[in-house]
Amino acid sequence: TILQAIDYVKNGISIFIFPEGTRNKGEELSLLPFHEGSFKIADKTGCAIIPVSINNTNQIFEAHFPRVEKQHIIVEYGKPIYMKDLDKETKKKIGVYCHDIIEETIKRNASLV
Repeated sequence: TILQAIDYVKNGISIFIFPEGTRNKGEELSLLPFHEGSFKIADKTGCAIIPVSINNTNQIFEAHFPRVEKQHIIVEYGKPIYMKDLDKETKKKIGVYCHDIIEETIKRNASLV
């Protein structure tokens, strides 16, 4: 899957990845750990990682299971991150680095919902 994604990106196709790997059914303001493998695509292609935070998603589905309901959400796109611009230690823990950026943004935007 990662090799196919690398090929797509090299051919100009953008990919949106949720690096938690599953829906987070827990606390709204927390994230599950990120899967480091999902960041290999950016490392191998040189493409930017755009951190995206989304607030109030649990109100769409989990809070009203099994129904899906229309809700007000907040989506914020962060500054692009390029692997080539990061130091060696940050590259090793790119998942944690991105996780922290997104989690900080989610907490900051919580009051907007």
